[in-house]
Amino acid sequence: MTDAPVSRTKFSRQRVIVGAAEFADTYGADALTLAALARELDTSAPALLKHVRSTEDLRAAVAAQALAQLASGLDIATNGLSGSPALTALADGYRRFALAYPGRYALAFSIEDVRADTGEPADRELVMLVERALAGRGLDSVAMTDAGRIVRAALHGFVSLELVGGFSRGADPATSYAALVDLLDHSSTLGSRHLQETS
Repeated sequence: MTDAPVSRTKFSRQRVIVGAAEFADTYGADALTLAALARELDTSAPALLKHVRSTEDLRAAVAAQALAQLASGLDIATNGLSGSPALTALADGYRRFALAYPGRYALAFSIEDVRADTGEPADRELVMLVERALAGRGLDSVAMTDAGRIVRAALHGFVSLELVGGFSRGADPATSYAALVDLLDHSSTLGSRHLQETS
């Protein structure tokens, strides 16, 4: 005997988003549609439409939640740290999240202009946490923006390649990732040169 379809009254927007995030992690970000999620949850697409407006709304909601989850974890991981330990903790937490939640991570960075419930850009806190980890390095505001973008681009580029099997040959990717973080840690001090050149 099979279970009866889940009643639509048992759903809420948050439960639908959580289910969608888990679906994306299991089957891939590209597979997430309202119809596919409805089949997975043993319900109907119209039932889900009571809580999300469309597949696009669903995917954007998962992306926003993923960015919030990532930022929350990085905030905890880097709290009270500064300098090299802060950057290392941030980078380690970033990679752990991406590997643990590949589908929602992919959605978080594949949708343009994802917004939090407050209307603010959903990646705003992530940007601030990266810059917090880089504090104390003598960077002015312009150099800090550059350094933050470099760190985010490097970490995202690495884990994105790792998630699609881009490092299947050779050394353990964790070793290469540690080398990347060490390179970032040392090269980010080049920002102080910007201060000298513009003073």
